[in-house]
Amino acid sequence: MKYALLALSMFAASAVAAPVAHADEGLKWMSGCWQTKDKSYREVWTKPDSGFLFGYSLTFEDEAVAYFEQSRIDSGTPAVFNAYPNGFGPSEFTESSRAKNTVTFENGAHDYPQRITYTRKGSRMTATISLLNGARPVTWEFRKC
Repeated sequence: MKYALLALSMFAASAVAAPVAHADEGLKWMSGCWQTKDKSYREVWTKPDSGFLFGYSLTFEDEAVAYFEQSRIDSGTPAVFNAYPNGFGPSEFTESSRAKNTVTFENGAHDYPQRITYTRKGSRMTATISLLNGARPVTWEFRKC
């Protein structure tokens, strides 16, 4: 009995001491300020914090903001991308696939887009939106701000 309690207390101490990793840590490659080459579109993503990534995007016309969107990715299995276009929403997109430095979110019930994919290669990142079948794709190619 004495040894069982000792083993149990050692197990409990080691379980408490272990750091907790959030699923969002796997998306930390998205963090930072990203903009298109012509600087007409910018996305900014925070570092993962307590299970969330927060972001926003700005579209510029004649150097003035013509459109904005706030975003939040809730960690989990699967993660959920919440979009707030022009401050309205959320429109939820559920993670459908993830690999190293790429993630795809989908919502087949949404009008457009239905699929959102982020991919990072070195110091560049792309965001592509489309319908679920890949039709009507729009891709932004980003560099660090």
